[in-house]
Amino acid sequence: MLDRHLTLGSLALVAVLGAGSGLLPPAAATPGTPLDAGGAGGAGGANGCGQPEVPAQWGTIVHPAVTRTVEATTRTEWLWQRATATLEREYARESVAAVVLVHWSRTVEVTEREYARTVVDTPARPASPEEGHTETRVVTPAVTVVEVEYAQQHNGNTRWERAGWNGADNGNGWTATGRTRVSEVTPAETEEVWVVDRAAVPAQPEQSHVETAWVVDGTTPPAGSAPTGRTRVASSATEEQDLPAGESPAGSGWVESATSEISAAEYELAWLADGTTPGAGFVATGRTRAGSPGLETSGATSSLPPAGDGWTQVPGSSVEVLVEVAHEVVETPAWVEDYIVVPGRPATPACVLPIDEGVDPPTVVPPPGSPAPVPFVPAVLGVGEVQPVIDAVVVPDGQVAPATATPATATPASGALPATGA
Repeated sequence: MLDRHLTLGSLALVAVLGAGSGLLPPAAATPGTPLDAGGAGGAGGANGCGQPEVPAQWGTIVHPAVTRTVEATTRTEWLWQRATATLEREYARESVAAVVLVHWSRTVEVTEREYARTVVDTPARPASPEEGHTETRVVTPAVTVVEVEYAQQHNGNTRWERAGWNGADNGNGWTATGRTRVSEVTPAETEEVWVVDRAAVPAQPEQSHVETAWVVDGTTPPAGSAPTGRTRVASSATEEQDLPAGESPAGSGWVESATSEISAAEYELAWLADGTTPGAGFVATGRTRAGSPGLETSGATSSLPPAGDGWTQVPGSSVEVLVEVAHEVVETPAWVEDYIVVPGRPATPACVLPIDEGVDPPTVVPPPGSPAPVPFVPAVLGVGEVQPVIDAVVVPDGQVAPATATPATATPASGALPATGA
């Protein structure tokens, strides 16, 4: 909302509003009353000294936004349908095949093939290097000595010396503290020694042997074996098979003999609409016929029919479709007026006047030529009156504010006049 306040030219009308409406007491709404204690009638006299700060009383007029309602917009839509001519095609699928058997025979020699494989008795083992670590060994131990801490009783200094150092002349003020330490006189002599943890092991080759086996041709040989190329005939026999016509037995040497039909083929027929994909195994026979008239329906509602001829509205399918929802349009934005109900006044400096102490009680001596002081009478509310602070006054749409107002960026601080805008 816009934030507005009244100009100085409108304060008189605001004062009339406050005094005549009953919202403010006369003492608070009329300038020049004892609240304006800085004038000639105040306790400070002509110079207006010694007056406290009087905060300004501000009021707010809230103007609500002016809006209008835009009604919702709808349209009528239908489902659409039309009759279509159809064509059906005949398809056939063999459901039971004719059973025609052919007798086959051959003389089979049982051939065996030799396979060989290598059997590992001991796997190869690579060489492993020597493993060990280095150790530090002491050749000559270090020479150490025990030292005692001594403290000087006069200045608190401390020093480390061998036990008994404070005897004779060194005992002047030096006493042992009880703390000791071991100091190295000569460091120890050491050497690095290699210690073998595991000795080196030489490499060992694989130890193996070859095994052979005779396997009937066509059967699975032992795992890991390979043919050597050698074959042999183990035995011979006559092999016979009866297979459907058109099929041949696997292998070579077969001789076809008698043929016999067991049963005729059976077919499954199906009429399908033109353009329909038949099931697996169905083939077209070439025959066609007129199908039942079809009914094509639009998938969604619309106000106009789909493209093409013959479309009619589906009875009972009309629906009202919301084109635009009802909504509020703001004609005039809401705004706020701020105005001064009671002007503020800053504090004045303290009064400094000579005091006549020869009388009881002492009195202030006014300067020569100043008018006689008038006692300060503060504004007093009537019985049952309460000092008002007007926070907001709502002005209905179409009515005017108490006075002409101009926009303000913020509510002014206490005791300051509002800044005016364009």
